[in-house]
Amino acid sequence: MEIRRIDNFADYIDFPINKLLIPGEPSVLEQAMEVLKRHFHSLLNIYRSEPFFLEIMPQKIDKAHSLQKLLNSIGLTADSMICCGDGYNDVSMIEYAGLGVAMENAQSIVKQRADFITRSNDEDGILHVINEFMR
Repeated sequence: MEIRRIDNFADYIDFPINKLLIPGEPSVLEQAMEVLKRHFHSLLNIYRSEPFFLEIMPQKIDKAHSLQKLLNSIGLTADSMICCGDGYNDVSMIEYAGLGVAMENAQSIVKQRADFITRSNDEDGILHVINEFMR
């Protein structure tokens, strides 16, 4: 993807956008995230999907909200769901699920919020969860 410097971002955007991804140094993005959350917490969903990615989307656009809509449509509840993840953007679904699972290689905040920590992505962590909880 071509990277271009845009001097007036608001004037540049003349089309609908569904997501803004800002790459950068983790410490800079952490500070930016806090400032943006203070100003836009009621309008936008602002989080880091990785230490070096800041993502900004409309409110209620996250994995938990999407899974809740799916479960409602098929008549199930979060108690019947297992969710596995490793990044910051997985925290909402891990907290929402009946069983929230962090991968061994997950960000530390993901592990803190999970009910169970499985093997890493490279060690078939999902398969381990299936064998442990679904067989």
